[in-house]
Amino acid sequence: MNRLLKRSKSSRDSLRDYKFLREAVITVSKTKGLYAVLLILAVILGAVVNIWPSLMLRRIVDGSLVSGSESLWKLAFLYLGAVLLGGVVDFIREISATVYGQYVLLNIRKQMLDRLQNLPMKYYLGVPVGETISRFTSDLDAVNTLFSAGLVSALADLLKIISLLGALFILSKPLGLIAIGSLPVIFILSNFFRKRIYTRQKEVRKRVSDINTGIQEIYSGMKLIKIFGKENFFAERFEPSLEKHRLAMNANSIYDAWFPCIMQMVRASVIALAIIVGAKNNMTSFALGLSLGTLAAAADLFIRLFDPIEAVASEIQTIQQAVAGLDRIKQFFHEPLELGTQSNDVNNIFDVVVTGATDSSIVVKDVHFSYPNGKEVICGANMFVSAGSKVAIAGRTGSGKTTLMTLIAGLYPTKKGTITIGGHDPFQMPAHTRRRFIGIVPQTVQLFNGTIYHNITLRDDSITREQVIRAIETVGLGSTIEKLPEGLETLIGEGASQLSFGQTQLLSLARAIVTDPPLLLLDELTSGLDAITERQVLDAIRNVSGKRTIITISHRLSGIIDAEVVHIMESGSIMESGTPEELTSQEGWYSIYKRLEERGWRVS
Repeated sequence: MNRLLKRSKSSRDSLRDYKFLREAVITVSKTKGLYAVLLILAVILGAVVNIWPSLMLRRIVDGSLVSGSESLWKLAFLYLGAVLLGGVVDFIREISATVYGQYVLLNIRKQMLDRLQNLPMKYYLGVPVGETISRFTSDLDAVNTLFSAGLVSALADLLKIISLLGALFILSKPLGLIAIGSLPVIFILSNFFRKRIYTRQKEVRKRVSDINTGIQEIYSGMKLIKIFGKENFFAERFEPSLEKHRLAMNANSIYDAWFPCIMQMVRASVIALAIIVGAKNNMTSFALGLSLGTLAAAADLFIRLFDPIEAVASEIQTIQQAVAGLDRIKQFFHEPLELGTQSNDVNNIFDVVVTGATDSSIVVKDVHFSYPNGKEVICGANMFVSAGSKVAIAGRTGSGKTTLMTLIAGLYPTKKGTITIGGHDPFQMPAHTRRRFIGIVPQTVQLFNGTIYHNITLRDDSITREQVIRAIETVGLGSTIEKLPEGLETLIGEGASQLSFGQTQLLSLARAIVTDPPLLLLDELTSGLDAITERQVLDAIRNVSGKRTIITISHRLSGIIDAEVVHIMESGSIMESGTPEELTSQEGWYSIYKRLEERGWRVS
């Protein structure tokens, strides 16, 4: 009893784990109910139609071939019609299951995309890109397989088995018992192979994920690989992943190859036993002496019986493969969501801040932070930025400047201490509000495949074309974009081949200011620019300054833009704060950095 209770609880927990699949099935059943109805009818009708050819065969042999009592042509056409009807029903079942499965697949992919966008930044730092891509591609394809060649086909074949067993019992009870007696043997064999194939399929999927990760790394770094002539090195480093995948596939293929062979042997043995028992012969006192037509029908039923039995065994393998993929998708849905995105209340205080009061003052109080499995990056940082002021955070590479900026932007929660903007935690800011309150220009510009217009709006329909034009004019890109073949509708990609590096920086700045946010965060905006382009970018920033609160990140003092207050950061802490004049007059970090830069030293 305890074992049954535990098994029942385990089943309920398993269903709860696959909540994403259950929700997708319910949603698709409501919106695409016709396919579900056709699928159910085809499964039921297929089980009934499947026995008709065998019964017609009995009638043909006993009626026309032996006694000549009925027209052979008429019965032959009826037999052909029964076979064709079975094929049509199977076709309807297959097409309905495929279309239904594709809609379920689409629904789950949307669920995954929504969850991916709400995962915390630590997920992107800790999970390889190839791992996530595998879950969205090969693992998710398992869902379609589950419907088109797994559960639905298995259910249809199980119903066929039941109807065929019933027909055998109608013809002869002993033959029906022989058929039932063969089922435990088939079950034991299929269960043996099922467990081993399931384990090896999970290993195969893991190796596919490793291969995807390796390919993504090589593809994204191909320019660097070619520059340093390291093609052979990366090829050799990739080979172990391919070898592990080969070994995993071979281990799985052994069971895949043995399984149908063993099933064929069992099938032949059972049919031979049925013929011996059913026919008139002197080999056994148990001979039933069935008519020739009944034996022909029984042999046909046994052949038809083992087809779905073998199919079910194969479908069990397919289901196991699909479950292996579903388990990996389940793990994805178990990834913890970003806590800040779970409080997306329309009446959140930040909506009031954006649409009404613009208190963009920032208070950083005793903040500590570390990345997953890493040492502490921010160690007791303290800083105050008054609303509308221009502030710079300077320091050497690795001092924690960019990390502090991402904390102010609300991308991570603090480990200890607090950060507030206008008295509120930026991490709790709803995603739909963050962009209208905080404009961010990262050090590395990310451009997406699409038009310039969509790269600025990021397909936010609430942003008007007038806002986009105003933003590009403000940053000084207006004349450049007018010269492009399609203007704002010019297609650019990840490489942005039609724009220079400086122009992509300006485009990123236009993206940040298009919603006119009261707070602007700039991370090493002028690094890597020549003097002329740097001056153009600095002029653009001065144009957008206005009454905004601006925080500039730079590891060079020359990169500080019109700062009213400068904070010097070292080892995750604010070491000095003050106006440039005050810090120059003091003998501290700022004055040391300044003298070194004036003498041509590069402080990094």
